[in-house]
Amino acid sequence: MILLIFSSCNINEVDINEIEMKFVNKELLFYINSKPFNGLVKEKYPNDNLKLEMNITNGLKNGLVIQYYINGTTQTVSNFINGKQNGSFNSFYENGNEQLTTFYFNDLRNGSFERFHQDGSLNICGNYYLGEKIGEFFEYFKSGGVAKYNY
Repeated sequence: MILLIFSSCNINEVDINEIEMKFVNKELLFYINSKPFNGLVKEKYPNDNLKLEMNITNGLKNGLVIQYYINGTTQTVSNFINGKQNGSFNSFYENGNEQLTTFYFNDLRNGSFERFHQDGSLNICGNYYLGEKIGEFFEYFKSGGVAKYNY
């Protein structure tokens, strides 16, 4: 006799109001029923549109965290590893145009940094190393002027 067991990969999904948040050793932890939460946390606007979704593993942000404007367009996309922001961070204006793109390593801005005007044109660009501005930063004004800063 062969016994087959099927299991579904249900992701534990909860509303943010069901989550208890605590700071432990300067880290934000997410609990449910006094135990570290594992799964997807969602928050909604009063109109039932999605406001936030974030993946939690062992009580820590782990994976994508996405925030939305009330109209449903994406506001920010970031990535976390064991509670620390790592990788790309992108934010967008409500019209969908990119507002900012940068990178993080262990919660510190690290790598290229670009901020855009609402019309999509470049506003500021430069680089960071472990949270500190390095090298040249350029600021592009809507009037056509350019400023250069050295760090």
